[in-house]
Amino acid sequence: MTKNASLKAELTTLFGDQKENIEKAAGCLKVLAHPARLQIMCALRNGEQTVQDLEFLTGLRQTTLSQHLSLLKNRDVLASRREANYSFYRIANMRMVELFNLVQDMFCQSYPKS
Repeated sequence: MTKNASLKAELTTLFGDQKENIEKAAGCLKVLAHPARLQIMCALRNGEQTVQDLEFLTGLRQTTLSQHLSLLKNRDVLASRREANYSFYRIANMRMVELFNLVQDMFCQSYPKS
């Protein structure tokens, strides 16, 4: 098997034959590639938070935070619910927490892992 054929087989194993899987993965990673969104995701690793809590934890202004939350929600990275006057956000797929633990291990070794 040639090197290219081997690589193609490996890519098929990872993403299947569907181009949409690769595009969905790329879209998800692209939306995460912003410092403010990484902060939001790290703040949500231990469970859902209100917008007010996220504002406090990240230091982002509410208008900026809302824009980032909207982008993450539109890409199905986050899910939300409303209760009275509060909006709660959480990570939609908890496997994403594994990804952020890996990011933390790679780039933030001085911080304790949750």
